[in-house]
Amino acid sequence: MIYKKHPVIFGVFLSVCFLVGMYTSLQAASREVPEGRIVIGAVLDLTGHGAASGRHARDSLLLEETRLNQARDSSLGRVHLVTIDSEGKKEIASKAVKRLAEKFGAAVIVGPTNRISAIAAAQEAEWARIPLISLSAPRAILRPVRRWIFSTAHSVNLAVSRSYAHIQSRRLRRIAVLTSGSSLGREGRETLSALAPDWGISLLLNERFPEKEHNFLPYLQTAHLRGAQAFLHWSYGTSRLALARARQALDIQIPIFVAGLASKSYDLEGAGRAVEGVMFPASRVFAAGLLPRSAQGMRSIADFRKEFRQRFGQLPDGLAGYAADAFRIIGRVIKGGNPKRARIRKRLETLVRYEGLTGTYRMMASDHNGLSSKSLVMVQIRGGKWALAGTENRR
Repeated sequence: MIYKKHPVIFGVFLSVCFLVGMYTSLQAASREVPEGRIVIGAVLDLTGHGAASGRHARDSLLLEETRLNQARDSSLGRVHLVTIDSEGKKEIASKAVKRLAEKFGAAVIVGPTNRISAIAAAQEAEWARIPLISLSAPRAILRPVRRWIFSTAHSVNLAVSRSYAHIQSRRLRRIAVLTSGSSLGREGRETLSALAPDWGISLLLNERFPEKEHNFLPYLQTAHLRGAQAFLHWSYGTSRLALARARQALDIQIPIFVAGLASKSYDLEGAGRAVEGVMFPASRVFAAGLLPRSAQGMRSIADFRKEFRQRFGQLPDGLAGYAADAFRIIGRVIKGGNPKRARIRKRLETLVRYEGLTGTYRMMASDHNGLSSKSLVMVQIRGGKWALAGTENRR
């Protein structure tokens, strides 16, 4: 082919394809904004890897847009949601923030859900001086606190703290830690290592595995020989199931904890006896079907799930809860009009207490997330189904 003979032409061809793809993605947001509306932008993964969760977040924002515009509150301006598909790519996410801030004049932006895209979007939002409420919470956008960046999602720190609290409640003190080399895995390993002493936990194994690793027998054997009482695996994807199957093959009765879940995990569902007993922290919206009616915030969660299902034909996941909370918080801070970006940023930073679907948010200058680890629920797979894990039933 001509491209093989002329690498320069081939390079130009690839660049043109990339730009055409980006243009097509950004065109998705081109619907006109009605005059006098407050524009709320959204950057979400609607295609590519993570699209299912991105669509849950989008549907949640559409639901909340309708609710806010139908509210009979004269102090609220009517809002208009403009969504751009980031395709799960950091370059497009960054361009989308710029486009929403400059062309559409958005007052505030919600998203992305992807960790890598969230970091790129946050950097662009800081440059543009526009409030961004991320639906992901990588440490890089929250520590140190960035002036214009907020998040309604659970961080790795919160998920690790919730897992350690549960491990401690079961009087387990010696655990093995295994993490991937991904961004999530690296942050998980650093957090697990740093917080272990605070919970009186000793790490008898603390290793990282290659991304394409499928053989977890050696890790389990080493942990077992060293006397580990639990195995904590921090990564997403099929490696979790591979670890569970290795435990079954060795017939080792050691509890397995995995990273928190906010959306459907098909590799763990329907996996049979191998995943029996696996535990993880989950958001209240995602685990709502397990919680008693008397649990905190259940009435609001039940109403949200009902409306979401009626409109979109399925139950919302945890990311939909993050998105709904972000939109509801925005509705709260734009009351009284004057939706200037600096004013919205200031009001977000002084959000003393907001009872959301995900949990209670207490944002301040030193914390642009405001959630506590108690907003997570520990879930265990029993008989192929989700159930509250052990001590959760006594809460």
